[in-house]
Amino acid sequence: RLIAGEADGLAVMASRRPSADSTFVPVLPDQGRRLSNAPPVPPPPLGGAGQNSPKRISVGTSRSEDDEKNRRFARLRKDCQRLSNNWTFAGITTALTVWALFGDDCRIALTHQDMDLLFDIFTVMCILVFTFEIVVSSIGVDEYFLGFFFLLDVGSTTTLVLDLTWIGNAIFCSDGEGEGALRTGRAGRAGARASRTVRIIRLMRLAKLYKAYKASVENKKAKARRITGQDGSARESRMSGMVGPGEGDEDLLSLEDAEEDASGAPRESFVDGGGEPEKKDDGPPGAPETRVGKKLSDMTTRRVIILVLVMLFCMPQFTPSSNAIQAIDEFLRSSNLGADVVYQRWRSYCPVGNSTSNLPWCLEDLDPPADSLLSRRQVNRQWFEKAFLNFMYQHHSGDFAWQLYWVGVSSSHLVSVFGERYASMSEADRLIEAKRYLGELFRFNQERYLGKYQYPIDTWDSMFYGASWDVSMLPLSEAVKTRITQPWEERCGTFVGLGVQPVVKASTPTGCSSREELRCSEREYAAPLGLTEDEESDLSILFTFDIRKTTRLEAGLSILQTIFICFAVGLGALSFTKDANELLLYPIERMIAKMETIKDNPLEAMRLGDLEYKREELEQAQRKEELAQMGRCLKMIYRSKYMKKQKDPMETVMLEKTIIKLGGLLAIGFGEAGAEIVGHSMHGSATTTLNAMMPGQKVDAIVGFVSIRHFLDATEVLREKVMLFVNQVGEIVHGCVDDYHGAPSKNTGDAFLVVWRLTGAPQDRQTKLADMAVMSFVKILAEVNKSRMLAIYRKHPGLLQRVKGFRVQLGFGLHSGWAIEGAMGSEFKIDAAYLSPNVQVTARLQTATANYGVWLLMSHAMVNSCSQELALLCRLIDHVSVRGSRSPIRIYTLDLDEKALDVVTKVPELVSRNRFKMRQLREVRRNEKLQE
Repeated sequence: RLIAGEADGLAVMASRRPSADSTFVPVLPDQGRRLSNAPPVPPPPLGGAGQNSPKRISVGTSRSEDDEKNRRFARLRKDCQRLSNNWTFAGITTALTVWALFGDDCRIALTHQDMDLLFDIFTVMCILVFTFEIVVSSIGVDEYFLGFFFLLDVGSTTTLVLDLTWIGNAIFCSDGEGEGALRTGRAGRAGARASRTVRIIRLMRLAKLYKAYKASVENKKAKARRITGQDGSARESRMSGMVGPGEGDEDLLSLEDAEEDASGAPRESFVDGGGEPEKKDDGPPGAPETRVGKKLSDMTTRRVIILVLVMLFCMPQFTPSSNAIQAIDEFLRSSNLGADVVYQRWRSYCPVGNSTSNLPWCLEDLDPPADSLLSRRQVNRQWFEKAFLNFMYQHHSGDFAWQLYWVGVSSSHLVSVFGERYASMSEADRLIEAKRYLGELFRFNQERYLGKYQYPIDTWDSMFYGASWDVSMLPLSEAVKTRITQPWEERCGTFVGLGVQPVVKASTPTGCSSREELRCSEREYAAPLGLTEDEESDLSILFTFDIRKTTRLEAGLSILQTIFICFAVGLGALSFTKDANELLLYPIERMIAKMETIKDNPLEAMRLGDLEYKREELEQAQRKEELAQMGRCLKMIYRSKYMKKQKDPMETVMLEKTIIKLGGLLAIGFGEAGAEIVGHSMHGSATTTLNAMMPGQKVDAIVGFVSIRHFLDATEVLREKVMLFVNQVGEIVHGCVDDYHGAPSKNTGDAFLVVWRLTGAPQDRQTKLADMAVMSFVKILAEVNKSRMLAIYRKHPGLLQRVKGFRVQLGFGLHSGWAIEGAMGSEFKIDAAYLSPNVQVTARLQTATANYGVWLLMSHAMVNSCSQELALLCRLIDHVSVRGSRSPIRIYTLDLDEKALDVVTKVPELVSRNRFKMRQLREVRRNEKLQE
């Protein structure tokens, strides 16, 4: 009556609870008293010409405007987030990132200067797209603005400006015009060093590749989680016992498969009931990455990128020749030494830098003065031309990376003198006139300068070139020889000169071929260093070298360097995170996966232990196979390493196994009725408080009671050994109930409460479960009477003295109806229980078996739930009123002669000691029984 009253009270409370669609809010008694004692609130003033009306209108208007702004920003943020997560946009930015990494090097290594404009267009496109990406990510991506990736994106996008040719040329290039010879050479070398530094800074764009790779990995994990979630939902429906016959076989191994597992053959293990193979060193496949693991791997990769960039930038600064602040050249090049020799021969021919006169004699008039020094001047002219030709022959071709491309001369003093002499001429015309003068002055092999010392052109090769020389070189082409012996016409800034390569690609005869053919970075200048400022103003000689072989090689090596750094950063990040993943992150992720599994379905904890046991068995089998293939020395090393690992196991491994054991204890201790309790308590990680006061849930179930008869006599006689006696009986009861898809719920010493849940199952499955409940009790009765261990108590003298002809006898009661499944107790102790008048009816049916002299009593509700074939085997005994039931109950029994069963004296052979195989075989048997 008390239980019935409790249930009625719960029903009344539930009926009084407001429904979900009710429009009122319940008021507690305290709140009602407070509201009743509060002073009355005056009514609001009526609208009109009062002062409050305009204020309310203005406030409402401002709020509506703010709300509209917030809605617009929310839509903008959502659109930006959708665009940043769009894989088409991500693919475009990734392709442009690859272009930004290799485009400039490909431009230098593979194309001509004429293609620079096209590359500049692509670079501007990259800058615009990356800037747009930064803006979109700043609005739509959380924690991006002013974060690590924001700074790297801004830095890498800024470095793209230096790839624009007109900006790079203005910063890093020196044309050698109007500058001192020493300053020209140093400026060129400083520009080369700055260009190499920019190549290193440009590697910041690797972070964008890492960002794209990270986004790709997260997308794959999200897809895996979605797939795993679908599989998990199907698996959860199977675990809940709501699948029909034959629907849950794909998660179970057949007998042959289980035997193969027991034999130690390496099979793929499955993690937490999923369909993905478990890898030893990987986290749970399809499981979301933990926040700790995500943060650690992200920070490790960031630090690897920064470390590589810092090392690449700082290491060259410790070399004297590549220091960005004060670089020191290790030696002078042959171009500078040769230029000094040429200028020294010119100084002997036409002394320059003489302050006693305005101009040297050679710059006063093209015709040399006819005086006593004429013959000496002709000899010095010949030596000058020979030195110049020797320089050109040795540097214009060969196996060297640098080749002489253009030579020119300039005189700032001559231009100023022409300004005084031809005042009516414009500055540009005076410059042209000065260049024309110098072009005629430096024309080779002129009779007026050489006289009798003139030598024919066809003798140049024999004088400055030898096919048998150790140094490989080529003679000057006829086109170059003709060009030298004619007035020099090419005008490059303040210089006039000529190209010394066979093919000169100038747009006009006076065009500058070196600028039109060579990029700024592909030109290197050499000038005489041993001269004064006065000599430099009188005459400057400039040699332009084609260094395309060097720049193309540097560009190719830069591409390989970028690829190498990509691999270095990737391998470095993997190597740095490998130990952390194996020792910490992967165990934590496996623990989290197991905790999630236990939280969703606490009964899966037993299966987790089986999977862990199987993984250890597979590792041991694999280890034996590896040892069999090793030599003696390797075996000793391998065994010592393995023994050390077994001797000092990691704390994470111990914690992981402890979680499995605790989960198994929870599953065994609480049973199916406590699964909801465990799951509900583990949900919500914001607090560690355990809430024991939780409402139960109403379920339809078959309730069974199994009681040991003469238990008080057995307790008094067996004393301490009564626990062993009860456990022997309980092993049979629980094993048979589990084989027939039941769930042991509670043990009270002499009685066992077992349950078959029917809620949510279709009608045919409910009928099948009812038949299996009856058959499980039949199986228990048979196993108890055939048990060799329990047959020993038949000969126990103390029990025979108390009970004549003692043998282990059980009473069974079965009833079907509703029950409240939930937790009973307090914060000090919780038990999973089923509360219902139907449970009391089942207990009283079991108690009445001794009165009626039968082993089993079933209610008519239970018999009606069974199949027709089984119901016809049941015999009606009585029609009685049972306390706890409002209506009379017809009780049935099943006539069996248990005394006809003989005790099994032959010890059965152990099938296997492999727990995993035994549990799998049990699962196979359960499904076979379900399909019978």
